[in-house]
Amino acid sequence: MSARRGGLFVGRQTPDSGAGTLREALELFPAPVEFIGRAASGELRSRMQRAAYLVLPSLRHGAEPQALVMAFAEGLPVIASRLPSLEELVDPGRNGLFFEPGSARELARRLAWAEAFPEKMRQMGECAQADYQARFVAHWNWQRLYGERRRQARLHP
Repeated sequence: MSARRGGLFVGRQTPDSGAGTLREALELFPAPVEFIGRAASGELRSRMQRAAYLVLPSLRHGAEPQALVMAFAEGLPVIASRLPSLEELVDPGRNGLFFEPGSARELARRLAWAEAFPEKMRQMGECAQADYQARFVAHWNWQRLYGERRRQARLHP
């Protein structure tokens, strides 16, 4: 497997997405970050497997961590805005890094760090994948899913 390189931004480039903050940060510290809008699940997964980190610069407090969960599943650490919805999943220094929402300067510092320490980012990716397994996979199994479907069928005949 080839070495992971650069970052990945996934989502629409709206004011709330933080794409503007990311572009400003890239002017301060040029880093290879690929911007992806809509992509099929398989294509997105493939790009996540090649990237070294996911950038989540969202300015919205209700930011949905769907891309973060998918990144963790692929062993990809995140560089994310410190938002309540993301603080529940990101453990700074273990599976990702935080910066203050809207701070291009702080985001540029995190990007510089990620590019300077690829081995540490790889290790964070391993922790991210382990967290995904523990939080999202370990709780589900076929018996539980089947039991939930049976319970729903009894409640809503």
